[in-house]
Amino acid sequence: MRQMSLTPELVALCHREEIDPGPSGEWTQLSDDDFGALATRLADEADEGPLWVFAYGSLIWKPAFESVEQQRASAHGWHRSFCLDLVRWRGSAEQPGLMMALERGGRCDGVIYRLPDDDKTAQIERLLRREIDDHESVASVRWVPVRTAQGRVRALGFWVGVTGRGT
Repeated sequence: MRQMSLTPELVALCHREEIDPGPSGEWTQLSDDDFGALATRLADEADEGPLWVFAYGSLIWKPAFESVEQQRASAHGWHRSFCLDLVRWRGSAEQPGLMMALERGGRCDGVIYRLPDDDKTAQIERLLRREIDDHESVASVRWVPVRTAQGRVRALGFWVGVTGRGT
């Protein structure tokens, strides 16, 4: 099996610590109620079967959630791209950082993680709190069809189909 090219060691070479100035007034922050409602909606949209999460970047080496299974997967029709400018966390207004997202076209290889069957809503909320923090980013959370050696599955993806300026 081919090894993935993106490794924690490669990421460490380009990691830059920036002081987070906090959210700007341009973004509408999600409240606890907003996170809960979004997690409930996504859990309701999930199929009756297992809940899968598609990881193609930092969720691979730092998942921040419990999983009971993982498989290699490919999202056809999407490709990985450093297409989001960040002025928080990895960047600043003076020197924006870049964040990976999925753009249309091509194929993105990654990993799908199966979440435990119990308390899917809480698992999804934990993921949401890690991945997004404002209403403007909600549209980047979507269900993505992926292919595995065992067949096709539907997985929850983050930062899918957005480019430009991130939070």
